[in-house]
Amino acid sequence: MKHKLVFSLTFVLFCLLFYYSCEKDKNENSSQPYDPGKPIELYSYTPQTGGMATRMILSGGNFGNDPSSIKVYFNHKQAPVVGCDNGKILVITPRQPGDECAISVVIGKDSVSFPEKFTYVTTTVVTTVVGQKGTTTFKAGSFGESTFNHPAYLTVDDEYNLFLAHHDPHCVALINQQNSTVTQLFATPDKPNAPTTDAVGKVIVVPSDGGNTYKDTYYEFDPDAQWAPRTRIIIHPTAEDIANGVQDFNVNLFKHSFAVCKYDSMVYLRSNRDGYLIKFNPKTRLGQSVVINGKKMVCNPNNSDSYLVFDPINTTRLYVASTGQHCIHYFDILTGETGVYAGKSGQAGWRDGKKEDAQFNSPRQIVLDINNNLIIADQKNHCIRRITPDGNVETVVGIAGKAGYMDGNPEDALFNEPWGLAIDKDYTIYVSDYGNQCIRKLTIQ
Repeated sequence: MKHKLVFSLTFVLFCLLFYYSCEKDKNENSSQPYDPGKPIELYSYTPQTGGMATRMILSGGNFGNDPSSIKVYFNHKQAPVVGCDNGKILVITPRQPGDECAISVVIGKDSVSFPEKFTYVTTTVVTTVVGQKGTTTFKAGSFGESTFNHPAYLTVDDEYNLFLAHHDPHCVALINQQNSTVTQLFATPDKPNAPTTDAVGKVIVVPSDGGNTYKDTYYEFDPDAQWAPRTRIIIHPTAEDIANGVQDFNVNLFKHSFAVCKYDSMVYLRSNRDGYLIKFNPKTRLGQSVVINGKKMVCNPNNSDSYLVFDPINTTRLYVASTGQHCIHYFDILTGETGVYAGKSGQAGWRDGKKEDAQFNSPRQIVLDINNNLIIADQKNHCIRRITPDGNVETVVGIAGKAGYMDGNPEDALFNEPWGLAIDKDYTIYVSDYGNQCIRKLTIQ
């Protein structure tokens, strides 16, 4: 309550200063409506650096006096416009627009940008959502009483519900953040692995680990069915399908991750022991091998656990964290282009820097954030890493090689074998901290 009061008073004082400045300017030049026959003029802005919800004044000319007609962007993210008068616009910086931001003002058909870049300062705080370090049993209930043994993998839907694939005992659990409860949805007969949502962020699909008995099995949870579990089988193509060019598939022997592709709305997986890529239609459940130019496609032929995510911008590009090879592979589902994207295949270690020089140690689940950074749960380095779009690898949180448990800022926070990652629509990152028996989160602003 104290923090909210301080923020409110600061904001009110800022607004008063803004309008006082405008009133002072009125003595020299009264405010005029925007004139589409004249250009927008930009002079300066203050401050030059700041984080989320920083109050800023943009100074210029021909802004008009109607704030509802003005749009201000920090890179491609729109900022709230609080007021405008006499050559000044009051705006609030949006969340995570990028490290270096071009500020542009749009009124009608006119658009102009400041030549100087705004520096956005990111703050990250690690907190524990649910779980208690040192426990060895799974127990559902309120957040205060819930415990985990081996919380493995995560996904999150558009309602901020977390879905946990839990090992020993094997089950899928719903973590409801609104009600602060953990509910066991289904005790699975085999290990559940890294889940995903469907293309609209609604239905949850969870791969069963595999083996001969469950290699074609997955589990489905639909909110329209009150999350009632459904055991599904990926259907093999019929003789008629094969005659029409659909190639059969074989999961050999395990499947560790699902990824939904926005380009074709299919669910993709990688066969563990041979690297063959497989896809299936989530509505018909008909599966097939990924084939390009008549050839079944492979991404990393080595026997390795693998965790998949599609690029939301380049929607045909698949990223694959290859745990056993200690690197990140890529694959294009249209061209078949594939290779090592980051790290050194077969070399475990820790090194930040250029992606071709960087090293990982048993990377597991991966996600992409608002700035298209690839975020990685680097299990045996006990860190959360990221690969920026320009190809640099950075350690976001954790100390390489140091297992521990501590919440706080990135310089202090510690993990113990993070396995799972999920990211919600507000770009909060959730971590399944396997060795600490907890679900943690990174609030990035």
